[in-house]
Amino acid sequence: MSYHIYTTDGIVLKRQNFGESNSLFFILTADLGLIAAMAQAVRSHRSKLNSALQEYSLVSVSCVKGKNGWKVTNAISKESFFFGAPLSAQKLVSQISAVLVRMMPGEQKHREVFSVVANGFSELKNVLTKGNFEILMMLRILYHLGYVEKNSQTENFLQSADNVDNETADWSEKILKEVASSKLELVRLINKGLEESQL
Repeated sequence: MSYHIYTTDGIVLKRQNFGESNSLFFILTADLGLIAAMAQAVRSHRSKLNSALQEYSLVSVSCVKGKNGWKVTNAISKESFFFGAPLSAQKLVSQISAVLVRMMPGEQKHREVFSVVANGFSELKNVLTKGNFEILMMLRILYHLGYVEKNSQTENFLQSADNVDNETADWSEKILKEVASSKLELVRLINKGLEESQL
């Protein structure tokens, strides 16, 4: 029996090792949503997948879905959001990835969320005010998942988020300063959204 091979961009959010050399990867993909995909013998010194499937990296990943779930057949690393980044950026990437693993609905396409995360993580290494960046990123993620509304309070922070596929989302220091001035209200909206998501 032959299986269809799906190839898509993805962000490796989490890696769990099991057995002698196998690993399970939680990958936020552009076309398949959040998937949990196994790679057999990936920790073997002969595996070509090991270096590509590092946590917090952008990859082009090929997978098949069988009766026991997803299996990685190939992966090509595109960008690491972790290695070489400042410690504060590494910590934030790790925290947001952990939240996404818990709250993303499995195998439902959310290209907008993928784009927010990919563009945001890529910009993060150049950002000075990490706390305000985390607020803006979580606000946009929750907006695309339906837990935050666009209104007079949030519109300025969300209007460019609708164009993330064109990589025009605004992550500038100017918008981050505006986040700082509305911090209490935005944090309240984020906490409310997280409660509604039952995270």
